[in-house]
Amino acid sequence: MQTFDVIVLGAGINGCGIAENLARAGKQVLLLDKAGVGQGTSSKSSRLIHGGLRYLETGQLHLVHESLRDRKRLVEKYPDLVEYKRFFLPIYKSSPRPAWMIRLGLWMYDRLSGTRSAGKSRKEDVAEFKRRFPAFSEKDLSSVLSYVDGKTHDSELTRRVADDFQELGGTVLVHCKVESVNWDDNGFLIESSAGKFCSTVLVNATGPWIDEVNKQYNLPAKFQIRKVSGIHLIFEGLVVPELMFMQTREKRIFFIIPEPENDHTLIGTTEREENCSMDELQDQEEDIQYLLNQVNAYLKTDHQFRREDVRDIYIGVRPLVRKKGQMSDVSREYKLDLHTRGDTKLLHVFGGKLTTYLSLAEKVAGVLGCAR
Repeated sequence: MQTFDVIVLGAGINGCGIAENLARAGKQVLLLDKAGVGQGTSSKSSRLIHGGLRYLETGQLHLVHESLRDRKRLVEKYPDLVEYKRFFLPIYKSSPRPAWMIRLGLWMYDRLSGTRSAGKSRKEDVAEFKRRFPAFSEKDLSSVLSYVDGKTHDSELTRRVADDFQELGGTVLVHCKVESVNWDDNGFLIESSAGKFCSTVLVNATGPWIDEVNKQYNLPAKFQIRKVSGIHLIFEGLVVPELMFMQTREKRIFFIIPEPENDHTLIGTTEREENCSMDELQDQEEDIQYLLNQVNAYLKTDHQFRREDVRDIYIGVRPLVRKKGQMSDVSREYKLDLHTRGDTKLLHVFGGKLTTYLSLAEKVAGVLGCAR
């Protein structure tokens, strides 16, 4: 039986980030995952490192500010994996938000960013947009705005963080099935397909699996999550030359993301609350058609997408935090849920997203008394 200072369940971006931070603080950390590093939601996102422009509309200023701060840190920490990109926002007469409202939001976004290196939002020349984006309808196009955010490859970033953790002496065990978790005043005993491990600290960073993990191993928790899935469609070729932030008539948003390195275009995402177990999750034809309809609403007739044009589909799940029994209490903010027995600690990580894993990991270290 091996003993560690901390055991972390879940090798997604948050689990890897937490493990790396604790290893830098000198802790002996074991990171366990039943699949592989970043094979869950951390490889099925929109691949963006962004502040969350749309969260300004719902008043989540703290989340946006934290995300923008972490965006800057990640560009500096992993410049080969995270870079600033300009996003274009075409505004039509039928758009649900007028240009003045979006300009105000972009002005706030620039101020919250607090850095000039990223580049500021601006008004684009409509004629130039029409030339560079020939697939887009020109009818009733009234204005084009742009702003800067971050682009990455989610699974590659997660693997890099895991590699950094291992270089610090951390241990990663993947394809490891946890058979039991026993907790008493002396600590945790985990029995798994890879052996037995013990620790006085257990961090549950299993993302959208967290409720299932807590139920399976009878772990106490103050929160639950809503599992909100989002699909992404992949098309051959580059539909647009730049990243695009698009509005739907229902005031939802989606992204059109060209990826020249793969010669394909990524379009997403959707929102569907899921009640099935994570391992039973499947994409729905209704969501595929929804995205096709939304993007086609902006495209000229001879550039419309058909169902057979979809080369690939992937689906990820956002673990949105809610208190037990409060279905409407939903946010992208994460919650840290600490439970103690004697000198032992169980810490659940509810929620979280790719962009904010650095801040989340630092807060976890603080709660556990391991801050550097």
